[in-house]
Amino acid sequence: MPNVRDLLKQNHRELEVLFEQFDRGRDQDVALKICEELELHAEAEEQIVYPALREGVAGGRHLADEAEQQHSQARQLIARIKQASDAEHRAALVGELKEAVEHHIAEEEGTVFPKMDSDLGLLEMDVLGAQVEEFKSSA
Repeated sequence: MPNVRDLLKQNHRELEVLFEQFDRGRDQDVALKICEELELHAEAEEQIVYPALREGVAGGRHLADEAEQQHSQARQLIARIKQASDAEHRAALVGELKEAVEHHIAEEEGTVFPKMDSDLGLLEMDVLGAQVEEFKSSA
């Protein structure tokens, strides 16, 4: 069973592949798949990961608050993508979303995950990973 860091990194890589697929073909179904995966990812982080970050990591409250603001911005873009009927407009919105997600991933993998590793420890990271897996499989 992967720990939460490895699980979320794997999800990040899957999202990067989806963005690449969209860039190649600008397929509406791929855009909607990106939106679906991001909504599930954000919900899992907000319900499981960020409470642990706030409680168990030095400076975690600030990191979680910042990440949730980024999720809010992503959700606004997702709503606009879902409503877009023009392919060019949708592609521009997906491009904005891609930039926002790349920034979020860089912060999580560069700052948040290392702090979680050091402050929470392996056991807690494994427990969080199991909880995220269960959440995603039941969604």
